[in-house]
Amino acid sequence: MIRLLCVCIFLCSISVSSQEEAKVITINNRPLPEIIPIIEEFYSLKFSYIDTFIKDKNISIILNPQLSLQDLIKKLQQQTKLQFKITGKNFVTISVLNKRDTISVCGYILDEEQKPLKDIGVFFKANRSNVTTDNKGYFESNQVPYNSVILISAPGFRQRVLNSKSFLTDECIKIYLTNAHEEILDEVFIQEYLAKGITQNKEVIHIDLNNVEILPGRTEPDILQTIQLTPGVNNPFETASGLFVRGSSPNQNLVLWNGIKTYHQGHLFGMLSAFNPYVAKEVNFSKSGVSAKYGDRIAGVVDIKSENQIAERFSGGAGFNMINADIVAHIPIIRDKVSLQVSGRRSYTDVLETFTYKQLSDRVFQNTKIAETVALNNENNDFFYIDYNANLILQPSDGDKIEINTIYSKNDLDFRRSDAVDSFNDDLTTENEGYNFKWSHTYSKTFNTKVSGYYTKYLLNYQFITRNLGTITEIESKKNTVGDYGAELGLNYELSKYQNISGGYQLSNNTIRYAFVTATPSYELILDEDDRFLNTHAAYAEYTFDNPKNFYVSAGLRFNFYAELDKTYIEPRIFAQKYITKNWEINTSLEYRSQSTSQIQESIVSDLSLENQVWTLANNEQFPVISSHQFTLGSSFRKNKWYLDIDGYYKQIEDITTLTAGFINPIDNVHHVGESRIFGVDLFLKKRFKNYKTWVSYSYINTRNTFEDINNNESFPGNWNIEHTVKWSQFYKINNFQFSLGWIWHTGKAYTNVSGVDESGEIIILEFDEINSNNLPEYHRLDFSAIYDFKIGYNPNIKYRIGLSVLNLYNKKNLLNREFRTTNSLNNQLINSDILSLGITPNISFRIFW
Repeated sequence: MIRLLCVCIFLCSISVSSQEEAKVITINNRPLPEIIPIIEEFYSLKFSYIDTFIKDKNISIILNPQLSLQDLIKKLQQQTKLQFKITGKNFVTISVLNKRDTISVCGYILDEEQKPLKDIGVFFKANRSNVTTDNKGYFESNQVPYNSVILISAPGFRQRVLNSKSFLTDECIKIYLTNAHEEILDEVFIQEYLAKGITQNKEVIHIDLNNVEILPGRTEPDILQTIQLTPGVNNPFETASGLFVRGSSPNQNLVLWNGIKTYHQGHLFGMLSAFNPYVAKEVNFSKSGVSAKYGDRIAGVVDIKSENQIAERFSGGAGFNMINADIVAHIPIIRDKVSLQVSGRRSYTDVLETFTYKQLSDRVFQNTKIAETVALNNENNDFFYIDYNANLILQPSDGDKIEINTIYSKNDLDFRRSDAVDSFNDDLTTENEGYNFKWSHTYSKTFNTKVSGYYTKYLLNYQFITRNLGTITEIESKKNTVGDYGAELGLNYELSKYQNISGGYQLSNNTIRYAFVTATPSYELILDEDDRFLNTHAAYAEYTFDNPKNFYVSAGLRFNFYAELDKTYIEPRIFAQKYITKNWEINTSLEYRSQSTSQIQESIVSDLSLENQVWTLANNEQFPVISSHQFTLGSSFRKNKWYLDIDGYYKQIEDITTLTAGFINPIDNVHHVGESRIFGVDLFLKKRFKNYKTWVSYSYINTRNTFEDINNNESFPGNWNIEHTVKWSQFYKINNFQFSLGWIWHTGKAYTNVSGVDESGEIIILEFDEINSNNLPEYHRLDFSAIYDFKIGYNPNIKYRIGLSVLNLYNKKNLLNREFRTTNSLNNQLINSDILSLGITPNISFRIFW
């Protein structure tokens, strides 16, 4: 009775006309829940549905006896993008469309002058069927899987890739094809780089982690290790987190996670990346030509972003390897409005020590007390790491999007030794956590804004605790904390088809503390400490002109004002690219950048010799603001599946110190200020075949440091200087198997040798050769990896992957570093700290995707 009353009330608000016995009902943009009783009455039907599926759907339709039930359902499906299925004589079920459902598609294919194109091929990838257009450019097909790929190809035109769900409209859509010769230059600057999923656009290397192919030695797409395969990026210590970009140290790189600055990027003391590759969606990496919106660092920029689209269905994945296990889930909360992405990853090394972990730990803990043999009875080494991410996406309207992100990672080491009387405990913890809020608003097709804010915190806490008969007798501690928060207002305006202008204002507050303390029950001795903060105000503007047939230029200007230092830096950034032919282009860049935060080499508390670098802020005394000029000139050429890229650069870094440069001064303990001049060339060559591709890169880097009152003010090689590097990789795919083999060779890094040792007195005195005048032996290593993708059952959304990787396949013992020093005690001893490379290290992984 209530339903009948609702129908009567609703009929009063719609148009009803009668001609003889024919009844017509016109419905204009009314909610579907109000319409269903009318349709049920008109067609003598019953609908079955879940209320949440239909509550936000509006309908416009004319009901009349000539409108068949099949045509009615087609119109309803087109307007709501829901599945209406006749399940009985007078029964209709409403459900959400998925890939198991099929729809009807139709369209007109036209050229740029809106002329119909005849005999154009339309390929439906899901069911591998084809249709062609008629004289009017028209095509249609029934039983096309929903949310599947449709390819439109025609000689002389650019291929179009569409999704079948875009055809759910009231009318057949019009599809315009572009002449191929007008867009062919797009392939020049959007070029597959190392592998599928890794492209280069201008000076930015883009990594699509959802589509990246297997790389040498990796069964999983580790973000930072993938970047290391690019020319100009070295890592003298085989770690994942240590990116030495064109002669700069890792702390000079800006690493962002969804706009959050990160101060610690490694697990297992840098051997693994702290970023879960199955959470990240894309990575943009720049070695030069950096946009004016990026500040606070002078070297590479690694901008990592997770999923930023509303999830249409519940999806994700879970897996494990020989070190950790993880799970990732994409959860739709409100259809087309709200979704949540969450993930968690944890090592199980504190429970089970696999061969893979033992190899990595042997590399990490060598030359530390953990690797020493002592006469204590009980020894225990517990280590684990954990990280998690959460990403909430809200889209309240078509022009607004809100993202709330968080990231957290932790490494925890607890090493204990004891006997009946004494016990010694090394407790080392590193934590990095961050939060970000971003609101994007689109006012029109040409103008949009972004408002964002972030907070990030880093903690390094090390304690060496000595106990006698269970009572603490001494604690030696090292603590470093970073608190960084900021906000940004960004604007973007499209002036014309080829021109764009953007700008914004950024505010950040950075507070950094460190302290080295020795404490006993009777006294506390502070060896060194610092506690300071810095407010930075930055404004930037950038103009781009991008004509894909001719020329690209990006000109930006950034103003940095460091309030507490009362210093202003004006930083111009210019990048230009000229397309000589469709296969050949040249480019150049010029940039100036500054940096107020850096890491210093700590040698006061060195009991464990791990994580012995601490963050500090610039001041007007010991640590000035670091600045850098960089100039590049390069060219690339591609033809017949060959790709050649060459880039030369010159970089000058000013106001570094012997500590911020990672340079342990063998002459004295005074902080010396100096500069670094770097000249280098990167060469990349790649050839593609059908299922096989190979690429090789060569890098030359020459780093010369000059410090006041050191080496007679003459320049000498930088600590991390590796002059010649060759990386050769190969990839082969057959069916569901992928194989990759990679070989790396480079000259040994520079080090300072000891020419003599004076042990005549109570304190050992070392006599050094010229600074960094010696080189370690040549380094080389071969890595292999393979993955196999497969499915079990008929669910198209579930697939499985098994992977195998082997690092250092022929078990080469490489010497990574050599350092001479004496202990800090009065009864000091000579220490020769040789660090050897990772031995042969296999790893196995398994993963399920849904």
